[in-house]
Amino acid sequence: MTPLFGIAAARLLGSAAALLFLTVLAMAAARRIGTCILAYGCQSALLAAEVFAVAYVRHSAAAWVVGAMVLVVKTAALPWALLLLVRRLGVAPRLEVRVAPMPSAFATAALIFFSFTAVQGFASELHARENLLAASVALMLSGMWLMITHRLALMQVLGVLVLENGIFLAALATTFGMPLVIEAGVTFDLLIGVLLMGLLAFRIRDTFEHLDVSRLRRLRG
Repeated sequence: MTPLFGIAAARLLGSAAALLFLTVLAMAAARRIGTCILAYGCQSALLAAEVFAVAYVRHSAAAWVVGAMVLVVKTAALPWALLLLVRRLGVAPRLEVRVAPMPSAFATAALIFFSFTAVQGFASELHARENLLAASVALMLSGMWLMITHRLALMQVLGVLVLENGIFLAALATTFGMPLVIEAGVTFDLLIGVLLMGLLAFRIRDTFEHLDVSRLRRLRG
């Protein structure tokens, strides 16, 4: 049974990148905010599975704890908090975007292709799996793309979370995970950041009666 688990963990480390690419494509092509939040939850669940696979392969107790933190905070707590914000703020389920869903999906696919091209010269030097390193770059670029192409303030929050997932995956791919203390601090900062951004979204809604961040440019002198 143990060799079977080892083979499964190794296969997961090698194939999860393709599933991560599907999550960012789904977020780029989504027409509803609920779909984006669900895709983020699936993306975080894949990251948790990656950490558990690393923990099994390397027999690391700290990695098991980090994987559990990712599973609880990023896969469950943050999507729940975002859905609660959507409900409390009365956000319309249909997204207002600067780029139509299909062109946005094609642009995200181009970013994925660029990510593979960008990491080809560095993966072997860093002793990292090329597909995981490319996936980390793709997540970071996709997070920034979400922030650029969406007008809703909550999508800016979601873009930051996807960007953070990319940074986390880069650390996992290059160093087989950050130390437990550092990851605990990053997770705590992430929770506080989402809380503050949620409060900011409430303030924007109460002050301007909308959550369209593009309209805030009119306030410049």
